[in-house]
Amino acid sequence: MNTEQHSDATRQKILNVAADEIHLHGFQACSTSEIIKKAGISKGALYHHFTNKLELGYAVFDEVFAPKLIGLWKPVLEGNNPIQDMSQLFQEILSWTDCKMLTKGCPLNNLAQEMSPIDEGFRLRIGKIFDAWELSLTKALIRGQAAGTVKQEVNPKRAALFIMASIEGAQGLAKNSQDTKVFSEGIYGLIDYLKMLEAT
Repeated sequence: MNTEQHSDATRQKILNVAADEIHLHGFQACSTSEIIKKAGISKGALYHHFTNKLELGYAVFDEVFAPKLIGLWKPVLEGNNPIQDMSQLFQEILSWTDCKMLTKGCPLNNLAQEMSPIDEGFRLRIGKIFDAWELSLTKALIRGQAAGTVKQEVNPKRAALFIMASIEGAQGLAKNSQDTKVFSEGIYGLIDYLKMLEAT
């Protein structure tokens, strides 16, 4: 591995460790010294790649959290049967219910609650992702209406916002209760709602 490759690998390791720490503890409470320790790097290596904690936080959001959400939803939102595709995605997510990750909450929503009121950089980044998610969901539902898989009387924008709010709410409730079953029940309720949108 040459010097440049080693540097890139170190940066990625920092991002991955920082993402885990931010997801678990929140941005303000996460410790750069703990990130350095868990990444197995020096303090100088951290600050070689990121001039301060805020820059690291922005990079984690832009390069770890946002791409994961986009990657999870992208295949679902490109077809003509969004109800079926979303229901399948949620069933897949429910197979993770033994995973403690689900009781940490959604990293985007966690940061929205924690940082949007106090940091404009985070607020704008989070808003951009939520807006893109909403728009993609809305367009998918409109395509479903055109394909005859979604009821014509459905308001796509309202349905999109409700779907997003339901997912984020289920994760928030699971985080507070520290019980994955709470998340499961919320998602089953969302699947029931989706069935009501499906054209028959």
